[in-house]
Formats: sequence, structure tokens, C-alpha cells
Amino acid sequence: MMVAATSRVTAQNQISVPAEVRRRFGIRPGTMLEWHEVDGELLVRPRRVTLEEVRREMRAMVGRRKRSLSELNEARGAAVLEKYRRARR
Repeated sequence: MMVAATSRVTAQNQISVPAEVRRRFGIRPGTMLEWHEVDGELLVRPRRVTLEEVRREMRAMVGRRKRSLSELNEARGAAVLEKYRRARR
């Protein structure tokens, strides 16, 4: 079991994620956190981009015509960057 860590909610309703927690779970600037209620308790975990989300973004960007591998790789990279750009807003 992980050592308990604490955070304080600021007057602006913001919190800091303790460094130990960030390191352990790979939380970096721009990481989206999911908040869930489970049996009356709060569960917070990093949201991971799924392969299906990347595929959906690629399909939207590439359309239906056949593309070269380099075009698909470029579209994949752009989709991931756009997803993280939106996460930081």
C-alpha cells in the first residue's frame, strides 16, 4: 500500500498533486485526471488516451482516401498532439 499523501484545496479550488504521487503514476503537466465516486469514496486516477481515441482522430483527419504510411504517421502524431493540447486548456 502506498504511503498516504495529502493536498490542500486553495481558495481558487485548486490542488497540488504531491511529487511522490506524480512520479509513481506518471502524472505530468497536461495529464487529465478522472474523478470517480466508488462506494462513497473518491477515486482519482490519470486518464490515458486510448488507442480507439487515436484511431478516431486519425480517421477524422485523414478521411477515406488511401494514404501513405508517412501520411498516416504524421496524422497520428498530429492527433495525439491535438488531444494533449485540448487537455491543457
